[in-house]
Amino acid sequence: MAPILEFSHRVMRGSATEVVPVSGGFAVLNSAYPTSYEHNCLVVGGELDPATVMAEADRVLGGAGLSHRAIEVEVEYLPAAALDRFRAAGYEVQATRVMLLRRPPDRLASVAVERVSYDVLIPVVEAGWRRRFPDASEDSIRQLVERRTATARACAVTHHAVRIPEGLVARCDLYRINPIAQIETVETEPEWRNRGYARAVVLDAVELARGSGCSVAFLIADADDWPQELYRRLGFEPVGGGYTLQRLPAGAGGSPSAGGGPGGK
Repeated sequence: MAPILEFSHRVMRGSATEVVPVSGGFAVLNSAYPTSYEHNCLVVGGELDPATVMAEADRVLGGAGLSHRAIEVEVEYLPAAALDRFRAAGYEVQATRVMLLRRPPDRLASVAVERVSYDVLIPVVEAGWRRRFPDASEDSIRQLVERRTATARACAVTHHAVRIPEGLVARCDLYRINPIAQIETVETEPEWRNRGYARAVVLDAVELARGSGCSVAFLIADADDWPQELYRRLGFEPVGGGYTLQRLPAGAGGSPSAGGGPGGK
């Protein structure tokens, strides 16, 4: 796990406009994208005291004028009592799994994949955010669409997509800092799921990672969601995990977050 954590830290730090030390880790801030929880969060590990962690989140994120709280916890297991303390303070808790590519897939993809520029994906990305957060402001949507440019300053980023006559229907991103690669943002348009498109984009990203000299490829999956079963079939196996902790602004109906370190997806 250590090389994966180091990779994630490099991406998060390199995507930030400010990095702030906190008890048990660090915080990243990006003044250009305050809506993005991915780019404005704490990253902590080791022995955690919930009260201290939440106080640090208030100090750094609140001090930056942010109304949300986001914490990526790089600890595979937290006691139920600790999780209950975060929940009691209004935090949503999502367990995550780090999955490492360990073996060949159960079968190859039968769908063609394109490697496209982010500009080509923007309409699809924007539509997805609007569908997910219909009440979000125009500025919030803009930030969520544009924030990937910050990530591209920290590592090599490529975009893998399936195009059919109806348009782009599936995609994923690949982050690379040799010799490590991360597969991120695996998405299929709702009406086009269960057709092998996610399999195709992930395996194409794996092919590029290997072809560019990466010997380690990983992704992060929600511990309680079905995609991890697909990833197992594609050759990924769990090697660790963590938690994503988020407290939404008062009155918010959903979290404009996605992505993060090994503790968050």
